[in-house]
Amino acid sequence: MNTHRIPPQRGQSMVEFLVVACIVTALLAAPWDGNAGSDSVIVLLLKAIRTAFAKFLGAVSLPV
Repeated sequence: MNTHRIPPQRGQSMVEFLVVACIVTALLAAPWDGNAGSDSVIVLLLKAIRTAFAKFLGAVSLPV
């Protein structure tokens, strides 16, 4: 009787996740409209967060 066991696959999903995460990060870090001088999606997101936080701080600092 042939009782060969197939070894369990370990680490395959981690490699696939790492590859997909690297590709997504590269796409988000690329310029939005293809021009070298334009902002990337990550930069646009950080600018939006900075603006929203500044507006929030301005609203919080107003007297009651």
